[in-house]
Amino acid sequence: MKQSLFISLVLVLIGAVLFTYWFSGGNSNHVVSNTSTGIPVSNNSSKPHIGNNISNTSPASKFSTPLCPQSIWGYGYVYPNETLTLLVYPNINYLKNGTFIILSLADNFTSSYSVPEALSMTSSSGIAGRVPLPLYFRFQTPGKQFSITGNALLLQLWKGESIVNESRTSVWLHFQVAPIKHEDVHLKFGRYSSLYTSFKKGLDTFEYTVTITNLYNKSIILENVSFPLATLQKYPKPPSIKITSFRLADIATNKTVTEILPNSTAVLRVLIAVPSSVDGLYFKPKLVFKIGNESLAVPAPPMEYVRVVNCG
Repeated sequence: MKQSLFISLVLVLIGAVLFTYWFSGGNSNHVVSNTSTGIPVSNNSSKPHIGNNISNTSPASKFSTPLCPQSIWGYGYVYPNETLTLLVYPNINYLKNGTFIILSLADNFTSSYSVPEALSMTSSSGIAGRVPLPLYFRFQTPGKQFSITGNALLLQLWKGESIVNESRTSVWLHFQVAPIKHEDVHLKFGRYSSLYTSFKKGLDTFEYTVTITNLYNKSIILENVSFPLATLQKYPKPPSIKITSFRLADIATNKTVTEILPNSTAVLRVLIAVPSSVDGLYFKPKLVFKIGNESLAVPAPPMEYVRVVNCG
């Protein structure tokens, strides 16, 4: 009797030990979840080689509108080899995931920045939570037209030698290269409005201004301010961006003048209306002057329009 009771107690103890072992982690089929969401990266923080990049695995969706503007329409009349600048505004929190930024347009033009360098520009943004990043590009062939359309503006965020995020923006940009060189034009452009930041919803109007000094020995007359986006962009149909008025004004009195005398300076004032759908505009018009009996088409300085309320 006592022997049977002893054997029963031993069996109960063995069972308890096995039960405890099984549920305390001894099970060989126990699965540990992997919480890593990125790819291991090198500690090398130098500029990455674009041809050897690793696929993006970190979702950008957690950042509202990584790039501002979300789309850009525009036209530019440019000199051959004139350096152009296009400003975009990445979300600050979006950039903090990485160490290096590559900004490219149509795979042909590229600007690159370290993240600390980019974040140091924040104070000059004028848009809360955004970094103003310039993209530089140029066109060489005189008399040619270049169009860059579709999702052609790409921002890549790198960490070491791996891409951790990338974001694209649609652009509908058209450029005509003047058949003349900058040094062949005897006009001097002075102060001009290079950026207009709008906080308005709906139809909006802004003013483009630039001072012009006539260095010819004849008076000059402004015939036209040309921004032919609607002519150059067929599909998709561009929004109704209109030059509502333009005039030359005396620099001292702001009264309208019909001509700029030799060695005199006037201010060009242009009013542009943009519909509610436009949150980004690149404005670099062609100015057509009459000098004596001849017409001269001249590239004007560029201006950008950014509607902040559409950036999210």
